[in-house]
Amino acid sequence: MAWGILLGVCCAVTGVAAWFFRLAYRRCVDAPAGRRPEGAELSVYEVAFLSDRGRGVALTAMASMLLGGRLSVRDGVLRISDPVPRDEVEAAVIRVVGLRPRRRMWRRMDRLARRPAIDAVGDRLAEQGLVEGGPSRRRAFDVADGGLWVAHWVSGLLGVAAVAVALAQDGPVWVVLAVVVAVMVAGARAHRHESVGSGWVTEAGRAALAAHEARLPEGVWAPAGNDGLRGEDAVDLGRAARGWTYPRLGPLKDATTWPDTGPSDLGFDDSPGLGGL
Repeated sequence: MAWGILLGVCCAVTGVAAWFFRLAYRRCVDAPAGRRPEGAELSVYEVAFLSDRGRGVALTAMASMLLGGRLSVRDGVLRISDPVPRDEVEAAVIRVVGLRPRRRMWRRMDRLARRPAIDAVGDRLAEQGLVEGGPSRRRAFDVADGGLWVAHWVSGLLGVAAVAVALAQDGPVWVVLAVVVAVMVAGARAHRHESVGSGWVTEAGRAALAAHEARLPEGVWAPAGNDGLRGEDAVDLGRAARGWTYPRLGPLKDATTWPDTGPSDLGFDDSPGLGGL
């Protein structure tokens, strides 16, 4: 009855993977999508996400820390002098950058932009209809999607093995083959789905960002951030949130942007940050 065990595992692998996939899919398509409260002002991080998604939020947090004197950049090296976070986004920055001088921060920006604290900003905007699909839900869907494909191929291999064993043991080969085919077809049908959202800014999101810029144009919007910034520091933080580049924060942009270099420059040691990230 070895073929029976193989056949049972074949069915179980596809069934469990399909269940997780459909669960993740329903969480995406059934996500609440309300409307932003009338007159609610966009926060610094929300403006940053609408301007450049997760990367914009990460850069805005680092810009705030730099303008507040808690982070410095020199010769492409980031140093955090005050590792006490003021919010969850800054905690993510500190965790990924680490406490030691960090070279080649551009290698860690994608990892930082996917941290849960930054995804949470996009999730809030998605719930208000300003972003198409919350990042955390879409990421969970992508994992389940990949898992179902892997399970599909594993089930196929198990099915082939079950048929081979049934043939060797004079078992019900045609029955086993029929079950395997049914499982493969069911797995393929379970994988069919509509779009779960691209994560891009919706028309409502673009309108909200445009209205924010109209009310608070460059030089007027001066968010205080977590350090109570004032004057030109606060204005520069607003510019950073909108993704605008200017000389003062140029070193931070250079240190976090993938350089235009050959593959020979990419093999350096890049030791873990705080927490082994």
